[in-house]
Amino acid sequence: MSFISFQFIVFMAVVTLLYYLVPKKYQWVLLLIASYGFFLYGGVTPLIFILSTTLTVYGGGRWMEHVKATAPSKKAAKATNRRILTLITVFNFGILLMLKYYNFFAESVNHGLGIFAYDSQLPLINIVLPLGISFYTFQSIGYLIDVYRNKYAAEKSLPRFALFISYFPILVQGPISRYNDLGTQLKEEHPFDYKTFKFGMQLALWGFFKKMVIADRIGTAVSTVFGDYAQFDGFQTGLAIILYALQIYLDFSGGIDIARGCSEMLGITLMENFQRPYFGNTVSEYWRRWHIALTSWMRDYVFFPLTLSKFSNKVGKWGRKHIKGSIGKQLPSYFPTFVTFFLIGVWHGAGWGFIVFGLYNATIIVVSMILTPVFQRMIKFFHINEKSFGWKVFQIARTFLIMAAGKTLTRASSVHVAVAMLKRVVGIKTAAYAGASSATAAAAETLASTGATGLPVFSAMGLDLGNWIVLFITFALFFTVSVLQERGMEMRETLAAKPFYVRWIVYLLGFAAVVILGVYGPGYSASEFVYRNF
Repeated sequence: MSFISFQFIVFMAVVTLLYYLVPKKYQWVLLLIASYGFFLYGGVTPLIFILSTTLTVYGGGRWMEHVKATAPSKKAAKATNRRILTLITVFNFGILLMLKYYNFFAESVNHGLGIFAYDSQLPLINIVLPLGISFYTFQSIGYLIDVYRNKYAAEKSLPRFALFISYFPILVQGPISRYNDLGTQLKEEHPFDYKTFKFGMQLALWGFFKKMVIADRIGTAVSTVFGDYAQFDGFQTGLAIILYALQIYLDFSGGIDIARGCSEMLGITLMENFQRPYFGNTVSEYWRRWHIALTSWMRDYVFFPLTLSKFSNKVGKWGRKHIKGSIGKQLPSYFPTFVTFFLIGVWHGAGWGFIVFGLYNATIIVVSMILTPVFQRMIKFFHINEKSFGWKVFQIARTFLIMAAGKTLTRASSVHVAVAMLKRVVGIKTAAYAGASSATAAAAETLASTGATGLPVFSAMGLDLGNWIVLFITFALFFTVSVLQERGMEMRETLAAKPFYVRWIVYLLGFAAVVILGVYGPGYSASEFVYRNF
């Protein structure tokens, strides 16, 4: 069930009404029923996988608690629980790998066999990927690791744990939640609170606006160019690359806003998953602001354990002894950085583009760490004021372009195509430009025949002049709000302080924009969330 469907609106309205009508102690039961109903809307077969994860992880947690209580020593308990953790983690990630990555692996192997003229081929599987499998798998394994680390005791109630894994607002695209945050809230009683309910509706409306009015409109132009980049020149290709970086942010953060808003209407707060990442000064800062739930998960359960491992300690001792300066001190973090971003890339999708995207980010971060002293000397040499507005704008623009170039790898049909598109942007002709102006010429002819006006260089990208104007105005509004938020303004609190008529004008304009410019705009239809596929 899509967040942007009429069915979901009805579903959410019914769940919310019943949620505040049933006795408070049964609210969690209603949410469990609603969550499994939401999941089953997509089919019965995927239920097998979420149930297997729920049962094995719940059983693993309870097993660990039993071992802690009965083992002859803490050392023995830890050794046994480490084996339990490994077994259940391998089982659940094995399911994820089989369903999400097996076909990619098989196709890669078959391609390699074809090069050497082998007739044998690995079979492909045709199974619909269960809704939210990447999200609930990571969420459940994070819980189990925390139980192993004695961060909190294992949940005793299987139904309550099942709700933590299947809570419907986070199934579509997260955020990946921690048990000591979300799990505890799901146990609590939540009386109706008008302010919280109102703020939740506002946040959800803002998410619908970002997704349906801006992101999906951008998506039309992006799909047009990425679908046949050879028909477009360097300017159009570069614009499409920049637009895709904006589309995926507006799409994903819009979906998260809807999830957080719907959850907030029920009195349950989900973590903030984005903090205006494109205002980051560096790639590292970008990742601290982007998909915070995933990056914090990778930090806590992958990066830190690898950095503190015996291997990293040995590398650190060797580096400090044989390599002078910051490189020797930083050496233990290089390998964990590459592993972490490799996994982040793989998490996003099964394809070489995602793998290269992860390694691309790791390389930039590590190289930046190595060259930091050089950069500092250059800044000093050129007398650059690091606190100046101009320098901050330069850093933000530089980081955005680096990330936009990298995201091309995740959108293009192959790494080869992504590289070719980037080369075209900088003027390197990897193929003949004979057809590069054909789309522009066709658009001009169409405009002339219909009597419409517009710039062919933009119209060729799939949007007419009216849609470009709407896109410009709505994005300008979004950008303004983002700047105000970056400066510390709490938009919902600010709006709440305005007169009644001002608030309702904003509400009605927002609703009208979503309905008229989003769902029912001319020549336009809403598409599914990009991150739903991840």
